[in-house]
Amino acid sequence: MAKKPTAPDPPERPYKTTGVHLPADLWELLNRVAFYRAKDEGGRASVSALLVEMIEQNRKTLELELRQRMR
Repeated sequence: MAKKPTAPDPPERPYKTTGVHLPADLWELLNRVAFYRAKDEGGRASVSALLVEMIEQNRKTLELELRQRMR
């Protein structure tokens, strides 16, 4: 039987690797949330993915602040 063609994956956004200095208690919180999300939803624990989600949720606020400060 022939394989059914699949839709191509959407292009991924380019990523940059960076070091972010966080207070230990905040890193611990993010790491634990990422761990339990992975446990409940499957996949790997990712603090980076958690940070991306949090930034996307607050994107409009951050962009507004940037526009106000660039004046």
